[in-house]
Amino acid sequence: MHRIRYQRVLITGLCLFLILMTGAAASEQPKEVSKEVTNPDVTAVDPSDSGLGWTKIPMTDAVTGEQFTIDQLAKQGKPVLLHTFAVWCPACSMQLKESESMLAASPDAFTIVGIDLDPNENQNMIKQHIEKEKYTGHFAASPKELTRGLVGTFGTSFALELPQTVIVCSRTVNHIGSGLFRTQTLKSALSQVCA
Repeated sequence: MHRIRYQRVLITGLCLFLILMTGAAASEQPKEVSKEVTNPDVTAVDPSDSGLGWTKIPMTDAVTGEQFTIDQLAKQGKPVLLHTFAVWCPACSMQLKESESMLAASPDAFTIVGIDLDPNENQNMIKQHIEKEKYTGHFAASPKELTRGLVGTFGTSFALELPQTVIVCSRTVNHIGSGLFRTQTLKSALSQVCA
C-alpha cells in the first residue's frame, strides 16, 4: 500500500516538474509588451490601486539588509530589469544567469532586481541562494502588498507563472512576459521599451 502511494506521489511530482520545465522553455521571441503603464509621479502605496503604487513599496535586500524600492532604483537613471523568482525554480535561476551574463558584458547598463514571490521562502533562504549562485543586484522576498500590487497591475497569472520579466524605464513599466528569455531577447526588449 505504501509503495503504491509512493509511486503516485513520485509520478505526480514528475508531471509537475515537466510542466514547469515546459513553461521554462517558453518562446524566445520577445512577446509584445503586454502592459505599458505611464507613471506620472505615483505617490500612493495602495495595493488595490491598479496603478504603480507597488513601485514605492519598500523591500529589504536579502544580502545587504538595506531597504530599497523599485521607484528609487528607476530614478537612478538606469533601466530596472525585474525578475520574479523562487529559490526552488530552475527556470528562474536560468533567467537570472542570462541577465547576469548580459550585465557582465555591459556593466552599469541596467539594474537587476529579483523578487521572490514564494510566501514560504524567507530572507535567509534567498540570501543563501543568491550568494551560492553569485548573482549581483537587489534580491528580496516580496511583501504581500507588493505581490498584490503586481497582480493588480499584470493579472493573477503574474504570481502563478515563474519567472516573470518586467522592465522599468524612466516613467514606464513594461511586462515582457513569463518564461525564460535569453540574452539577445532581453537586449532587444530593453532597446525596444527604453528607447
